[in-house]
Amino acid sequence: MKKTAFIVIGVVVLAGAVGILLFLQADPTGSARGSSVKRAAAVKALQDDLWGELGKYEDAYLDAYAEQFRAMPEDSMELLTAFNELAYNVTGYGGLWRKTVPDKYFGCANNEHMPVCQKFKQLQVNFGEWDKLQEEIMDIETERQARRFLMNNGGKIQLYLQTFAPIDESFSAVQNTPFFRDNLSSQL
Repeated sequence: MKKTAFIVIGVVVLAGAVGILLFLQADPTGSARGSSVKRAAAVKALQDDLWGELGKYEDAYLDAYAEQFRAMPEDSMELLTAFNELAYNVTGYGGLWRKTVPDKYFGCANNEHMPVCQKFKQLQVNFGEWDKLQEEIMDIETERQARRFLMNNGGKIQLYLQTFAPIDESFSAVQNTPFFRDNLSSQL
């Protein structure tokens, strides 16, 4: 009798679960597919945001990407390549913050003992994190790796653009960056 009761209860529970699945029209594999769809949508939204942000720098640093800024392709590797090019021009070893601003605007190539030039030397440590990020980007070989990298580092890339990248290389644009305001405005 007890055995029959357990079997009946088991059948009722199983039938109830099947009924709920049928009633809700759920697909048992839908959870995995749903999260995959959500992830793809999140990557697409992030890519669109980043293409939009990078588009601001088309004239100054990224004129070779004009076509991509209009089309905003879903190619994560192309997006990372564009960011890498911008980052090289802005904080790379021969870029804006390491060469142009210190030497062109402050004359550090000839006056390295000036306080502002000493400050630039101290600030070099800020660029190491971005050099490392660029090296990681260069090691990406597949679109899947690129999408994963974007999901893990999209916020960092946005922070970089907001902090370091002036709209062009004019001194006024450089002064408007948070990096300049936070670290160098007191040197003027």
